[in-house]
Amino acid sequence: MAVISRTLCLTLLLALVALFSASSSSSLSSSFVAHAQPQQDSEALLQKKVSRLEAKASKNKGIIQLDSLAFEDVMAKPRNYSMVVLFTAISPEFNCVPCQNFDPEYKMVAAGWSKLANKSQLFFSVLDFKAGQAIFQKFGMNSAPSVLYFPASTSISHDPSQDRYDFGKSGFQAEPFAEWLQSRSGVKVKVQRPFDFMGLAIKVLGTFTAVFAAAVFAKKGRKIFSSKYFWSTVSLITIFVMISGHMWNQIRQPPYSVPNRDGRSGFIAQGFQNQFGLETQIVAVLYSLLTAATIGLIAVVPRIENPFGQRTAVWVCMGMFTFTFSVLIQIFRIKNPSYPFTLMFR
Repeated sequence: MAVISRTLCLTLLLALVALFSASSSSSLSSSFVAHAQPQQDSEALLQKKVSRLEAKASKNKGIIQLDSLAFEDVMAKPRNYSMVVLFTAISPEFNCVPCQNFDPEYKMVAAGWSKLANKSQLFFSVLDFKAGQAIFQKFGMNSAPSVLYFPASTSISHDPSQDRYDFGKSGFQAEPFAEWLQSRSGVKVKVQRPFDFMGLAIKVLGTFTAVFAAAVFAKKGRKIFSSKYFWSTVSLITIFVMISGHMWNQIRQPPYSVPNRDGRSGFIAQGFQNQFGLETQIVAVLYSLLTAATIGLIAVVPRIENPFGQRTAVWVCMGMFTFTFSVLIQIFRIKNPSYPFTLMFR
């Protein structure tokens, strides 16, 4: 009887152990399934998101147009792709000349990227100020254009200054922008520019002009090259080109102008380390007017025999010189606000 009781107790104990093991295994299995299911759903939603972005990019030659809501959607985590966002103001009412200049260059790089095999890891997008004012305010964008690079799975709340394309340093051309993008993504993008028929026409016309000029110089070359007026003109043109900053523009490729906060085009860049293309032309014209006034006083006025005409010419030349020099000082004050002196303007 005691043996039977021990056997019965042992059987009951084994049954309890088996029941507990089965319950624990079932609980672990259900927990694993519950954990794996949301992960699979998240991956499926992310894949649909990527497919949707690929479809939008393919319809517009690699460019995805964004607004405030679409920007928040494509930047939401998690994401297994990177985003290049062009913050621009291309609408005509803003009159953003740099935006209009950079827009075709940006699209050229995006089109080159769309031809690559593995292009789903990076997308090109455009956010116009008219459609995304809230995002402009969120990132503190006070000017346009501006390009930010957002790596994969990075929160939009981080400081993007290290991923901002520097237009002042690299310029507005597609080639340096593609090199900057390669340093971020690790993939080389080949920029393919369309054939420049206008450039070819200019080269052909320039060749014919050079041949015609050479033919004229061959007959009258000695007289032309021995003329002091010819060499004076060549010297003045060279001086104006050099002192106005044209060579700096050729090296740095600055923007022609940048819009102010009120939307108007700015033509003078503050500081001595920057300048605009329009600023260079303005300075060259001012120097030319100063030179013309000086030459008029030296060479033209003494040849006028009529006293009244001579006196009038002196006043005209001196007035033009004073006014032009006053404008030049004002431009210098814009470049260096601490400069205390003025002439005609306050």
